[in-house]
Amino acid sequence: MDTPLTAKGAILQALVSGHAFGLEIIERVADRTRGKIRLHQGSAYPALRALEREGLVRSWEGAPEEVRAGRPRRYYELTAEGLRTARGQRAVLLGFLRPVTAR
Repeated sequence: MDTPLTAKGAILQALVSGHAFGLEIIERVADRTRGKIRLHQGSAYPALRALEREGLVRSWEGAPEEVRAGRPRRYYELTAEGLRTARGQRAVLLGFLRPVTAR
């Protein structure tokens, strides 16, 4: 399982709040990490395609948009398995970040 510290893991975490198109996912990751993690298109889109092949994400083309010269955006959302994986990642990460108490 990838952790949220990988591009794939960060994308899964960004999609927990709902579907989004590629650049919106990149922005969510940057916003949620206060700019500490910045995905670039060259890593985000291959990661999205890999997540789709793994059955964790599904995608579809939206309606053509005038602001994009009539080109549609591709939207992504978690599958049920993707949501389970994202929740598992979150639990692992929170456990890792939990402060260690002295004995």
